[in-house]
Amino acid sequence: MTWLDSRATSSVVYVSFGTMAAVSRRQKEEVGKALLSSGRSFLWTLRKEPEKEEEEEMEKEAEECGGMIVEWCSQVDVLAHPAVGCFLTHCGWNSTLESMCLGVPMVGFPQFSDQQTNAKLVEDVWRTGVRVVVSENGGGDGTGGGTAVGAVVEGEEIRRCLELVMGEGEVGEEVRRNAKKWKELARSAAGEGGTSHVNLKAFVDEIASYS
Repeated sequence: MTWLDSRATSSVVYVSFGTMAAVSRRQKEEVGKALLSSGRSFLWTLRKEPEKEEEEEMEKEAEECGGMIVEWCSQVDVLAHPAVGCFLTHCGWNSTLESMCLGVPMVGFPQFSDQQTNAKLVEDVWRTGVRVVVSENGGGDGTGGGTAVGAVVEGEEIRRCLELVMGEGEVGEEVRRNAKKWKELARSAAGEGGTSHVNLKAFVDEIASYS
């Protein structure tokens, strides 16, 4: 939090691929290339792996370039921080929901299960982010829409998506505008008298009536 406090508003890329996805060594390298070449500050949650010396080198290089790599963080607190301007995420449902409710634009990097669907919703329905495209060289079909098992998303593609979301172009403006809109809708729904509040209360009252 102290590190984030020292960063400008909406300037930090937060990176996390959840607790279940196993990210290959080559994919980590491509993500690292994208973050370093973007010139933006970043906070990357990266689980410790056997290659300790390589990770220590990555952490050192990140610090030199205005970034930080940590083994764990409180994701909700990070996403709620005003310095965070983009979430590079695997699009697990919890992460997607947290990002939506806190108004943080996303770059979707789905791996498996419902993550592909969630990433499509983010890009095509809610329009609060974009999805990475797997090139033919990366092992995908080049048609976009996420990753496949064993596929690698190249660093240049990741950087392109980060610039789309955090840049000053039309896509970035629309994504940030929609992220703010959905944040306000989520707060309204969860607040007293909101649709989520009413439904949850009705559910609790029904369960209580059984006792």
